[in-house]
Amino acid sequence: MKKITIFCDGKKWIVDKNLKTFSTHFGNIDIPEKIDGIEKLEFKGRSFYFYQPGISEFLLKIKRKTQIIYPKDVAVITFYSSLKETDNVIETGTGSGSLLIGIMSIVKKGKVITIERNEDFREVAVKNIENYFGKIPENLEFINGDVYDENFKIDIEEEWADKIFFDLPEPWKAKGLLKYLKKGGILVNYNPQIIQIKKFVEELDGFIDINVFELLERRWLVDEKRARPVDLMRGHTGFIMIGRKAK
Repeated sequence: MKKITIFCDGKKWIVDKNLKTFSTHFGNIDIPEKIDGIEKLEFKGRSFYFYQPGISEFLLKIKRKTQIIYPKDVAVITFYSSLKETDNVIETGTGSGSLLIGIMSIVKKGKVITIERNEDFREVAVKNIENYFGKIPENLEFINGDVYDENFKIDIEEEWADKIFFDLPEPWKAKGLLKYLKKGGILVNYNPQIIQIKKFVEELDGFIDINVFELLERRWLVDEKRARPVDLMRGHTGFIMIGRKAK
């Protein structure tokens, strides 16, 4: 992990851990050279805490050139797909790498192949992966390619993957990748618009137990004076489709 979290009065900053000082609206604060779990610093009557960010904190602050898949959706996608550390995985539509970070945090013994046709997006994802894991994991392979191209191929055997994850504007154009998914394997597709999901489902063949849903997260203010929802919430982010390959 190349980042640390600074927390004060409900505010958070994710910064490079090599920084010596950090400028806030409270003033410039010194960052501890060594952080053992969590460190506390008193500055101008305020308490500053320093610690390694959790995955959800990190994902919300990653560099991006695309809309990211938010932590609430990453959590559900990885859990509902029964992702395991030994799985072989294909992800297409790497984007800024938020879902990929979630996948790599689980898959330690299997191999993960992620495909992105936009080189700028891929470079951002590589940097985000390096910042979270400290380096590119040895079991991760980046491929630059167009999965919409009927001639696109991966140098693996058919039915190699235990799980396949799509994050594409037109996922039905990438159905050629599904030959790499094992029988009984799980397909996850993520789209912001339900019409995208509908068209993909209509064109899917050989999949059963297809479920489509979205997740809404509402945070609450809870203290000695209040116990109510926050004034603003992040509502719709995307629709999740999960199905199992039967043939």
